[in-house]
Amino acid sequence: MTSTIGRRLTLAAAAALALAGCGQQAAKPADAPAEAPAPVAAAPALDPAALQALLTPDETLEVVSLDAAGAASASGEVKGYKAPVYAVPVAAGQTLSVTFEPSNANLYVNVADAADTSGAAVHRGEVDGPQASVTAEKAGVYLIKPFQPRATARRGEGGTFKLAVAVK
Repeated sequence: MTSTIGRRLTLAAAAALALAGCGQQAAKPADAPAEAPAPVAAAPALDPAALQALLTPDETLEVVSLDAAGAASASGEVKGYKAPVYAVPVAAGQTLSVTFEPSNANLYVNVADAADTSGAAVHRGEVDGPQASVTAEKAGVYLIKPFQPRATARRGEGGTFKLAVAVK
């Protein structure tokens, strides 16, 4: 015995085939079941103590709180070697976008995967520019690290910056 939904879907399929022969597409029936949304991978939990252990004594950890749209902004200051470091959890397959707006040309931003203890950056601001886009192959925490070159840091120079972060 065919259910009412089964008959409607069968009729919808037949209509789609008939319209396809005419070069037209059929509209979905109004009462057709909605397609399930794709599951969203969960971002990993942050361990502030473990992340702080990855930083130098001059760096302070700040956890980024994303809004419902997956965006956040921050502003800060680099003075000598002292600078904030921003931690952002990213789920597998998501893209982390960072826009860095420094007050002077001697400030840069690196983005590093916290799981990579070598300290290598996946985005190097001095080479790659002030905008980063990193797609996470696996769930993890990324560190956004504003800095200035050693020569200016040694002299105690500094500057301010604005940071826009998005995870989609």
